Amino acid sequence: MSGDNKKEKYLGLPPLPPDFVKEFPPIADVLADGCIACDRCLPLCFFDAIVMEDRPAHPYKRVAVIVPKNCTGCGLCFEACPVDVIVWVPGPVKEETSPVHSPSPSEGEHESF
Repeated sequence: MSGDNKKEKYLGLPPLPPDFVKEFPPIADVLADGCIACDRCLPLCFFDAIVMEDRPAHPYKRVAVIVPKNCTGCGLCFEACPVDVIVWVPGPVKEETSPVHSPSPSEGEHESF
């Protein structure tokens, strides 16, 4: 059997990690127009990065929404989505900060008990 005939599980998704992963950490996003409000993604997110919002004008009256500050880009929601409307997008660039330690005047001194 030839490997050329092997079908990809997710035809609409590029392989992980996305090309922009070196510049931006990937996070998920929901293409709201295609969301069917099935609630499959919601319980899989360990980081509370997915919420369901009421959208009266939407055909399903609710839609999954990603909370970018909570999303780690783990990809579990991709597995759950039956209509493949969860896509990778570049996440916010996190500034690298180095911890600055400023010793207090009494540092190095131990309290006597």
